[in-house]
Amino acid sequence: MALTPKAAKEVCAEATKRNKFVWIVEGGHWLSPGYRPDSATRWDARPELEKANKIKENNELAIQNITEDASYGYNAFMITLSR
Repeated sequence: MALTPKAAKEVCAEATKRNKFVWIVEGGHWLSPGYRPDSATRWDARPELEKANKIKENNELAIQNITEDASYGYNAFMITLSR
């Protein structure tokens, strides 16, 4: 499901509350009808934060990435979370 920047950031914040890692953020564009990903905007979890179980720090970086990508005009995001 493609999310707006606001919704994507909310998913990341909720993931933190539920102790879930944001593993991947993929940015792209919503083109009616459909999502077009842009591989240049892919963000991956930081392995050192994952190993240290620093969920909050990792997920805050994901939110910062979404904010930055949105400032460049990306308007749709896909989020992959841990189980």
